[in-house]
Amino acid sequence: MTAPRILVVDGAAPCRGAVRTPGEKSISHRAVLLGALAEGTSVVRGLSDGADVAASLAAVEAMGAGVERRGEGEVVVHGGRARLHRPAGALDCGNSGTSMRLLAGLVAGFDWETELTGDDSLSVRPMDRVAEPLGLMGAQVRGQGERCLPPLRVRGGALAGIDWTSKVASAQVKSAILLAGLSAHGATVVREAVTTRTHTEDMLAEAGADITVEPWGEGRVVTVRASALKPVERTVPGDPSAAAFFVVAGCVVPGSAVDVVDVYRGPARLGFVSVLQRMGADVTLFPADPGTATIRAATASLRGTRVPAHEIPSLDEVPALAVAAAVAEGTTVFTDVGELRVKEVDRLTAVAELVAAFGASAHVEGDALAITGVGGPLRGARFDSCGDHRMAMAAAVAGLAARAGARSLVTGFDAVETSYREFAEDLRRLTGDRGPGALIVAMDGPAGAGKSTVSTAVAERLGLDRLDTGAMYRSVAALALERGVAPDDAAAVAGLAAGSAIEVAELVTIDGLDVTEVIRSPEVGRAVSIVAANPEVRRQLVVRQRAWAEAHGGGVVEGRDIGSVVFPHAQLKVYLTASPDERARRRHDEAPEGVARRDRLDSTREASPLREADDAHLLDTTDRSVQDVVEEVLSWL
Repeated sequence: MTAPRILVVDGAAPCRGAVRTPGEKSISHRAVLLGALAEGTSVVRGLSDGADVAASLAAVEAMGAGVERRGEGEVVVHGGRARLHRPAGALDCGNSGTSMRLLAGLVAGFDWETELTGDDSLSVRPMDRVAEPLGLMGAQVRGQGERCLPPLRVRGGALAGIDWTSKVASAQVKSAILLAGLSAHGATVVREAVTTRTHTEDMLAEAGADITVEPWGEGRVVTVRASALKPVERTVPGDPSAAAFFVVAGCVVPGSAVDVVDVYRGPARLGFVSVLQRMGADVTLFPADPGTATIRAATASLRGTRVPAHEIPSLDEVPALAVAAAVAEGTTVFTDVGELRVKEVDRLTAVAELVAAFGASAHVEGDALAITGVGGPLRGARFDSCGDHRMAMAAAVAGLAARAGARSLVTGFDAVETSYREFAEDLRRLTGDRGPGALIVAMDGPAGAGKSTVSTAVAERLGLDRLDTGAMYRSVAALALERGVAPDDAAAVAGLAAGSAIEVAELVTIDGLDVTEVIRSPEVGRAVSIVAANPEVRRQLVVRQRAWAEAHGGGVVEGRDIGSVVFPHAQLKVYLTASPDERARRRHDEAPEGVARRDRLDSTREASPLREADDAHLLDTTDRSVQDVVEEVLSWL
């Protein structure tokens, strides 16, 4: 399922029920990389299905590891150092900083040069924090500028262990050093003043690495020596950082009661629960074996608190907690959270902008973020994720926390594809019929009203795909004429529709054959109204049109029955019209009498006749510019 590009969220929709988040993302990355290094076959169940982990999986496959994708989150990795080789090209890490940093540590242990690339967002994230310690171990790491921005080139081999004290609290940096330490001469020591996620050291120990962990003040000292790893079978528990969004939704949306099940409860991962409990939230933890818990959350009045960074070391839960702070009474202060500036976006600024958009106030001073809540429901807002998956999910929860009757739009919502592609669907199940959904703009009207021109422009402005359903009916009509089937032979035409693959994009194809020009011929124009009146043809194509919207994460859909039949629950319905003379002028291939004939056939057919939906916006385009019409349509959003 494709995540919507624009998510529409109605306020005050209670969340009730149980949900399981995808496999813990950090564990998933490490399971893939350690599986590639292990001497034998590793099995991973419950692997995160997001694009970030997919990047790590593709990277080890490019280096020679055997990968079997069995579906339902189960992956088999055939690994071993002897199998691995220099990849034929650059390893594309997409948007995943975790992939890039951990892979840098892994490939540093091999005597070849590897290029690591990423998308535009990843290409501005500093990699000097891994380049420096890996360089001290003997690897050559080259990037762009002083901060060593991607793409990275890593030349590895002949490493020596180091004793490294972390300058920032980063499990990714620690992990990169430890992965390189598996190939280094002597001991590799990482000292961290604050304990970060312990997945790497825990999983290395499980795989038989020569590793020790000792306390060091509030942190720990991790020491690893050169080791061969054994294969492991593991099941990845649910991701706590993703769970935080559902838990906060359960706390802030009136009438909610949510269970998030099978959540990983390892060290330093459930600090957000303690924060919410301190804010007065009705949140209960029910531990389960092995190492998981159910988190139960219900609506309660919240109050501000102080949140030191060491309580949530990765800071991934800050966007979710910021929504709780926006709803709470009083001020919540997050301290030492400057690391948020170097996430997928400047997340510190983005969180402050999110809070302000939904009606609370936020202030950033140095590395501290202060949020003063409204002590109740938020207002609706339009918010752009700027490509950050956690900001997209936080905005969706903030939209639910808005007052009844408020509607919010989250643009760039498809950023969740990197970690949790079915987030909107899970949220919809918890909220039932009032849940969030993809934006559908249904645009109906008679021939010549301007639907094609206006819908194309609206889709471009919104960043959505567009479907011309009329082209689908024209394709069936063209196929009937090409096969010598009379347009009024209902059964035969319906059979043609059922047995053909119709694709409508920049080109229109039937069974792979380009018919873009053919379907605009006068002959097809005369036949299409008869074909479109065929009830069985309409039934088949309506199913395909709905499937298209689901596959494309919403869209702008134009036709004759979109708002009344195909998408009766579309968030925006527009019915375009124009004077008969104006419509005839626009349709160069038809006289006014032909346009009138089309109108009669379309509006009097038994199956889904052309009509204005009761809740549609009527817009007469006669003597109006395209830009003027488009602006009015967008204003209704």
